Amino acid sequence: MSHDWRKLQEKFIALMKGKSAGNLAQTIAELLPLEKEAIYRRLRADVPFSFSEYVTLSSQLGISLDSLTDFTSPYRSQSFQLHIRDYSQFTPVDLYMSESYIKVIHRAADNPYSEFGIAANTLPLHISLLHLPLYRVYILKWRYQFDMNSEQPLHYLNIKVPPEEEATYAGYLEGIQRIKYTYFIWDSNFLMSLINDINYFYEIQLIDKESMYLLKQEMERLLNTLEYYADRDIYNTENKVEMYISLLNFDTTYNYLSSGDIHVSMSTVYGLGAYTSLEKEACDSMKKWIQGLKKTSTLISGISQLDRIRFFKQQRELLEQHFKID
Repeated sequence: MSHDWRKLQEKFIALMKGKSAGNLAQTIAELLPLEKEAIYRRLRADVPFSFSEYVTLSSQLGISLDSLTDFTSPYRSQSFQLHIRDYSQFTPVDLYMSESYIKVIHRAADNPYSEFGIAANTLPLHISLLHLPLYRVYILKWRYQFDMNSEQPLHYLNIKVPPEEEATYAGYLEGIQRIKYTYFIWDSNFLMSLINDINYFYEIQLIDKESMYLLKQEMERLLNTLEYYADRDIYNTENKVEMYISLLNFDTTYNYLSSGDIHVSMSTVYGLGAYTSLEKEACDSMKKWIQGLKKTSTLISGISQLDRIRFFKQQRELLEQHFKID
């Protein structure tokens, strides 16, 4: 066998090690129908991966096959992958990807310099998971736009979070709160956007009146949650969390996680999907952009008591004025 395929395979194995939160051989065994010895022959580069094996592993581990080449784009673009789940059903692949991401977050949180930055015009996942009735609104919106052929009538009451998925939430929330420094930069219209979505689905009768009362209560709890963390300036884990309100609007939600050798950056797309990169350069660019928003934002956490009181008073007034229940 030629030397070229070995170099390619060795590079691919190195990329997989960077993406696998645990034992690489075990990870491959969960993704490919191969015996243990066959896996180790490939990891030693004694036997090449087949094309279909490359495709399966790269897609499941979030590796761009372009990264195996030495081609450099003249436009200096970074490698992003589009991750979109089918929220009309929950598959073993979804569970595997969720568990893998949680492992990465926990590994990142072990670093004393771990940092999580978020510029949000919608609720980030870990805030939504604290308020599942609101998370179900986002799923309803996704299914309204994407799930045209569902046999089940589309209605808020029919939106359920699968038990297997819900079982992963505790690990995800714990990992996020273990990160040493987290900061949110909220688009000032983030709550109004959610109110408008809920009102729309109520008007077209996809949310019933009883659910509207429950959703309003949940939004009040949401504001209490955000104010609680803004006031304390730390999570319950004693790790620092800051909140800012942006004076500029942004078109979607952006976030990055940086910690030692872990570099993840995401841009939300289609509501619940995301363009994701695991490259340091892309993460650094995202970090620079989000940190730049601080210059046009107001800090509302910690000692910024007056600004915090004013902001949450305004949000509660918006909720009372615009949340429609006939």
